[in-house]
Amino acid sequence: MPWVDKNMCVGCGICVEECPTNAISMENQKAIINMKKCIRCKKCHEVCPRGAIKHDSEKNKKEVKK
Repeated sequence: MPWVDKNMCVGCGICVEECPTNAISMENQKAIINMKKCIRCKKCHEVCPRGAIKHDSEKNKKEVKK
């Protein structure tokens, strides 16, 4: 599952424009992903210039427990 590292997202909106299912929007100048619309195509991972869109495997153990 993709997720956005809010500390790395600069709000450029490239992921919003490139998402084929319109699953990404901006809130408070940060990208957010609607998991119901997301098809896990990884396009957002590929286009984010800051690498702010991560995969579940990139979460630390404390975040996974939450």
